[in-house]
Amino acid sequence: MNAIKDLKLDDVLDDLRSQATKRIDDLIAEGRKQARAAAGGHDDTALLSAFTFGILAGAIVGAAAALLITPFSGRQARAKLSERVDKIRSDNVPSWNSETGSGGNGKATGSYEPSYSAPKPIS
Repeated sequence: MNAIKDLKLDDVLDDLRSQATKRIDDLIAEGRKQARAAAGGHDDTALLSAFTFGILAGAIVGAAAALLITPFSGRQARAKLSERVDKIRSDNVPSWNSETGSGGNGKATGSYEPSYSAPKPIS
């Protein structure tokens, strides 16, 4: 009986389980590779590199098309863009003037707030 305790069967069984799990994972990975190869598929790194290449090629083609099709020179496009940005910034400045007829509710003119009266308590 002491010989069985000396063998530490629990440790041996844990070691066997971990080796079996690793071997099963390796076999499953190899089976997936073979299935992809049989179906004409690619491995994960090839798919990722092809996807990355497609994204980069699309960005380059899109940038080239934008440069060729644009009706403005660079200086004109920057001037037009800065005008639009300035217009958007000036349109979004809230008007805090009390003479605008905001009603004194602290809301900007034209903002929507539903009007309702609070319910009266039951006596």
